[in-house]
Amino acid sequence: MSISVHTIDARGHILLETMRDYFGATPEVMFREIQGMVNTTVDVLKDKGINYQDLRTALVPRTDRFEAGFIFDTQDIESSWYGLEVMKQLLPLLDIKSNYSVQCGDLIGDNQEFIFSILQESLVLSRNLDFVHGSALYCVYINNLTESGLERINKALSNFKPYVGYIPCTFSSRARIYLSTILVNSFLKHGNKVIMGHEDDRPNEENINMAGYPFEEYGMKVYSLQSMYFGVLLSYKIERPVFKGFESDTELSLNAISCQILPIEGFGVEIEEAKHGYLKSDKCGKLEKAGVEALSKDELADLIRSKVSESYIYNLSYLPEHDVSKFNIMLEIPRVDGGYPTRVVAALEYKPKEKLLRVITMH
Repeated sequence: MSISVHTIDARGHILLETMRDYFGATPEVMFREIQGMVNTTVDVLKDKGINYQDLRTALVPRTDRFEAGFIFDTQDIESSWYGLEVMKQLLPLLDIKSNYSVQCGDLIGDNQEFIFSILQESLVLSRNLDFVHGSALYCVYINNLTESGLERINKALSNFKPYVGYIPCTFSSRARIYLSTILVNSFLKHGNKVIMGHEDDRPNEENINMAGYPFEEYGMKVYSLQSMYFGVLLSYKIERPVFKGFESDTELSLNAISCQILPIEGFGVEIEEAKHGYLKSDKCGKLEKAGVEALSKDELADLIRSKVSESYIYNLSYLPEHDVSKFNIMLEIPRVDGGYPTRVVAALEYKPKEKLLRVITMH
């Protein structure tokens, strides 16, 4: 049976790494454990009337959507539960038919000059901000936004006094990397259904609104499952490079589709001659926008190889009938005209025996 996993979070959630390291579990054992978690998650969601495959747009990066962190000054909110007051403003602004992952958190950190410099670089202000301390600023991060949806939310929130502005996070920046280290996944919205985690000792048959936000008032219904499944398999990861000490996220993601785990940053990249010709003809618009349409096969392979460790892998699949393990990775390629980088998805086959990543397609 083929295996398809949208994403695995072993970067912000330590369950899989702890299991592997504490018990000394082999890749074969971890493969079975991860597949068991995937199957349980799929079954639990199915029992709640949710198709796991339909959640993909909220769980993986997209080239045609936008991401943003909306910033609020909690000093202008009287209630100590400022997250609730913010959600009362945000929830009615979310497209009821769309999928989103929502993350929240204060702008914490010891280095206040660093936080202030990030805000200076990236914050699109809705009003003046007197910066006192990062922890007084609260962020709600939303992915999978259309450009018009982002503009609509920003405009509507500008009438809410605590709203300061938003940080664009579609493209790589110091601000996006920072937010990826401090925010936690709160819930996933799938149409009018809200999915979140609940206690691991509570049965999966129950549905508990652990966040406490009034979703029902805005036409949404809450569904929950044990946090170990939500945290590992239903949590969106904000894109950032694979930093030293976080390699286990890639290792365990690969372990979902293979029992042979090797560091892919040392792999070669294989582009077949016919594939290179296809990419230059059928996909030329995207490659031309990125300014790489004139690259030779070897030059394009070198470019992909240089970008492999700049983000995480997702859309993890194993096709047993062909013994093929594959994944996607988002490549952000600077443009020669100085505009926004071009985001290109590369689908790669993982070939550990040859220490190769074979390019399947790019789009």
